[in-house]
Amino acid sequence: MEVPVDFGNLTTGKKIIAENFANWTSGNEIIDNFIREKQLKYGDVEDNSDDGEAVFEWIPYNELIDIKEIENNCFTKAKLKNGSLHYNRYNKEWIRRPYETVILRSLYDLQNVITEEFANKLESYLTYPVECYGVSQNPDTRVYILVFDNKISNHYCKTCGNEYEGRRYKWCKQCQIDQIKNNFTNWDDRIIKLDDFIQNMQLIINNYNVFKWIPYNEFIIVKELGNYTLAMWKKDRKVYLKHQHNLQENTDEFLNMLGSSVTSKIVIGISQNPNTKVYLSVFNDKYFNKYCEKCGYEYVIDKWCKQCEINQLRNNFINWTSGNVKLDEFIQKMQLNINRSNDIIFEWIPYNEFIIINELENYTLAIWKKGPLYSNYVEKSERNSCVKVYLRNLREITDEVLNEVESYLINKVIFGISQNPDTKVL
Repeated sequence: MEVPVDFGNLTTGKKIIAENFANWTSGNEIIDNFIREKQLKYGDVEDNSDDGEAVFEWIPYNELIDIKEIENNCFTKAKLKNGSLHYNRYNKEWIRRPYETVILRSLYDLQNVITEEFANKLESYLTYPVECYGVSQNPDTRVYILVFDNKISNHYCKTCGNEYEGRRYKWCKQCQIDQIKNNFTNWDDRIIKLDDFIQNMQLIINNYNVFKWIPYNEFIIVKELGNYTLAMWKKDRKVYLKHQHNLQENTDEFLNMLGSSVTSKIVIGISQNPNTKVYLSVFNDKYFNKYCEKCGYEYVIDKWCKQCEINQLRNNFINWTSGNVKLDEFIQKMQLNINRSNDIIFEWIPYNEFIIINELENYTLAIWKKGPLYSNYVEKSERNSCVKVYLRNLREITDEVLNEVESYLINKVIFGISQNPDTKVL
């Protein structure tokens, strides 16, 4: 509700305000002069809003009613009985808004500093994108108070008063870092390393949803996936929890892991299972687009995990042999050199896999029943069956011969080695 004030036009109103200087005082000359200077300059810069900017005033504390302290909040909510004073340029009249909801910010750090520094601090607050209606003082505590438009909570952190870096999400970088730090208070002697880590993290965290401490009770566990757990967070957000079983004992490794996760931009934060005390890395739903679900290593290309492929090949070594140790070691080495999902997997091929078609002078033309083995980035290795191949006889297994075979593999023109069981020719 707006109530007209009989101040006439803008010029007349400013004259009345100036004549009223004698009727009020903050009790401090520096503050009085600051307020008067602001009032004399009122309207010098044209405001595009209909009601115009508010006149900066000394506000008696008894004008503030229904004061409500908010727990863990640097702001206090109140009602301003007479309301803020504005000049409405459209209607060419002065108005007040009685019983207007306002936000109070106590200036505890300036309680005993009534100097030019105080005036400079007040000036800095007036650069806020939210109107400041004036200054008051609690008569009991002697603490000075700034009175703001209630929209200030959309721009400034309620906990510390700093301007939000992510205003859309009301994200305060400093409070988020402090929250992370507070959740590590049980690290005792390791807290020094953590302090260093958090100082470095301040240079990394620049987005509201990059990294935070997440209470474990906010997760709804959906499915266990080996070393990971699929969970729902905030009812509709799918996340992956990675168990860091041994990292409580290795602070450096744990902090290195956190640092690399933050820079990857797919980590949401960390948590801890209150029952097992195991720490958890919390990743967003894009995690498994970049990292292997089985082992956690980063995909090389096309969701293909080189490490899992190598492990699978290594585990299969016991299931085949050429009967020659040197040849086995060569084939194993070639298999473990795989680098891409479309690389040929060099093999020992049983001779009965071939259907001979035609004997040529230097080669034998045949059909390979199972066909060559390729890695499949979608699921697992697969074969192209019934492939026409050429068999070339090798001499004895020497380093020179194996080097020649390796050169064929580099050019992707060889699938493996076999042996005729009758002639023993490779």
